[in-house]
Parts: sequence; structure tokens; C-alpha cells
Amino acid sequence: MLSILLFFGSYISGLIAAFRYAPVFAFITYQAVYFYNPEKRWWGNSIPELSYSYYTVICMLILLLLNWKKVNNSIWKVPQLKLVWFLMLLYGITYFWSPIQSLHYASWVFYLKMVVTISVAFKLCNTEKTLNYILLGYVYGAWYISFYVFQVGRNNGGRVEKVGTIDSPDANGLAAAIAPSIVICLYYFWASSNKKLKFLMVITGAFITNALVLINSRGAMLSVLAGVGFFMTHMFFSRVKKKNQRMAALGIVLVGISGVVYLADDTFIERMYTLKTESSVSTERETGATRMVFWGAAWDMAKDYPLGKGYRGFNQFGASYVPEHIDTGKSRNRTVHSTWFEALSETGYIGLLLLILIVYYCFKTTQLCKHKLRANSQLKEYYKVVAIQSALISFLVAMTFLNRMRAEILHWCILFTAVAYQIYVLKNEEKDREPI
Repeated sequence: MLSILLFFGSYISGLIAAFRYAPVFAFITYQAVYFYNPEKRWWGNSIPELSYSYYTVICMLILLLLNWKKVNNSIWKVPQLKLVWFLMLLYGITYFWSPIQSLHYASWVFYLKMVVTISVAFKLCNTEKTLNYILLGYVYGAWYISFYVFQVGRNNGGRVEKVGTIDSPDANGLAAAIAPSIVICLYYFWASSNKKLKFLMVITGAFITNALVLINSRGAMLSVLAGVGFFMTHMFFSRVKKKNQRMAALGIVLVGISGVVYLADDTFIERMYTLKTESSVSTERETGATRMVFWGAAWDMAKDYPLGKGYRGFNQFGASYVPEHIDTGKSRNRTVHSTWFEALSETGYIGLLLLILIVYYCFKTTQLCKHKLRANSQLKEYYKVVAIQSALISFLVAMTFLNRMRAEILHWCILFTAVAYQIYVLKNEEKDREPI
């Protein structure tokens, strides 16, 4: 009952706020629906059977049309968004040589809808306030799914299964989806002067951390370490600091470590320990290191299929490139377990290059943001961009061990960088060009 009330409260209030206050609330509603995922929840049978995401995106499009004259931010001025469109179109072209064209087409349609959604969201986000809204919208969604994980508990071999989102139904995918939100919580706890928001970030961060411990994903924990480590390195060593910042950073680190130690149980510790024990490939059983064999096989496969083989191309052809003596678990037809090699095996060398360029421009544009903000002594905004970079780094680490090329959260992180670039760089350039 509580989940139903939370869902409808979020959905209805979000759409009302979108039409009454700011159109960007429609995208925040979309973020909430993504994590609530009512169609797959046990309580989903108790609510009307509707495509809530679809109607939310329709509302976004209507609001964009109603506010078209007020929208002056161009997608084509943001390199990472342009490249996302090119990659999506390239993925569509690979339909013609995909071995299972019906599945590839369905996957491409999903990808197209997502790219359209984040493009509309970008158009609706043209102020710093809207950037805060979508960042906190992501945190809210991550909190809900973490609360749901807390309710369900471990239900499958010391892990939490069947509670994920529509595009990340398994445990590892869900953990990767919420891991970047930790650093966003950390930023708002540190930067906000609002005590209520600070308290909410503490509670939210505790739920998300607890969910990551319960899910027991090694890749997600590595991603949290990478993202938080990047953020804290800036807190300690950046030239842009406020008074007693290093002491505050040290306190946050100590509290964070204490929290993880408190939440960690034997199951979690044993799971993390396998990072060391499964560091070598075995011919008798599948280990974590077996994924490196898959990556090598994907590289060999690309030599024969330089344009890729479409949706799940590695699943269809990769087994031929894995040495016979390597144990791959229950089946020889496995996923490649890396977004980089997923892009290579599905869209070829061009697709992999486009993905790398997207990531490159995400960091290049946010570095330009940091340079502008540092020059203007805008400390809080500077660290907001650092937090966005940290969230992206966190997801990049997680997706290195998962197939997430078309993941919503990856594209949300790209969206965050694009909005920051629009607000802190492109808008300022337009102001500089205005006649005095």
C-alpha cells in the first residue's frame, strides 16, 4: 500500500508541478517512474494497467511545444548529444545484418525513444535550478528503489534479485543504476545550507549504501569507490576551496567508512573478497576473470565483423572465438560483460569510436565548465560539476563489467553533463556576444 501511495503521489504531483510550475518536473516524473517500474512490482496488479512512462513523455513533448518560444538551447551545440544521436542511428543501420532482426528492431526502437526523451529533457532544462531538479530527481528514484530493496531483503543466494528497473532487471544492473547517486547525495549534503536537505541526503545515502551492500555487486562497489574517490580528491587537492574544506572532507570520509563497516555483513565481505580470489581464469569453472576472455573474443570477432552484428551479436557469434578449454558456465553463448565490447560487437569499430567520443566530450565540456566556474569563484557550482563528473565515472566503471550501452542511467549522466555545459558555458558565451 505504501508503494502505491508513493507512486501515485509522485506521479500525480509531478505532472501537476510540470504544468503549473516548471516543465522539467515532467522529466523528474519520468525518472521516478523508471525506478518505481510499476509493471514489474508485486503491487502493479493493484493499479490501472497503463504505460506511465509513455504518457509522461507525451506530457514532456506537449510542454516543450507550449514553451517553444522560451527554449533557446540547441542540442546540436552540445557534441556529446549529437554523437548520441549518431550512435543511435548507427545502431539502427546494423539491423540489416543483425542475425535476429525482430529483436534488434525492438531494441533499436527502445533506444530511439530514450534518445528522444533525453533530448526533450535537455530542451526543458535551461537554468541552474532545473539542473538541481533533475539531479535530485535521480536521487529520489535511487532512494525509492533502495527502500524497496530494504523491504525485500536478500532473496537469492545472498543477493537481491527481481527488483530491478525495466532496462536493468538483474542485481548487477540495478546496483550500477543506483551507484552514481551516492556522490550526488554527498555533494548536496556538503554544499547545501538547508539543514532539512542535508538530513534528507544522510537518510537517502544510508538507504542507497544499504541497498548496494544487500545487492552484493562487486562492480558497483568498485564504481562507488571510483566516483567518490574522484570527488574527494578534488575536495582535498583542488585550488578551489572554502574554509575548513579538508577537515569537512576528512569527516565525510570517516563517516562513510564507518557506515559501510556498520552495514557490511559476512555475506558482503565474502563477496568482495572474491575480487582477489577470482583474479585468474580457470579451465574448471567460470570466474570473474573469465570476462577478460570474453573481451578478447569480442576483439577477435570484430576482425571478422568490423561493422558489428547488431543486438546481442556476441551472444550469437562469440562462442566461436572463446577457447574450447575455458569454462564459461552453463552455456557457451554468453554476453560479453562489458559495454565497450558490447558496442564493438554490436556496432563495430565505428560504434566503439562513437561511444569513446561521447565519453570524451562529456569530460571535455565539463572541464570547460569547471574552468569558467573556477575563474568566477563559483565554488558550489564548481563542485556540482565535479559531482556530475564523479557520477559519470562511477557508471563508467560499473558498465565496464556489464552490457549497458543503451542504459537509461548512462544517458542521464550524459544529459547532466550536457545541461551543465549549456548553463555554465554556452549561455555565458551568448551573454558575452550581446551588444552593450
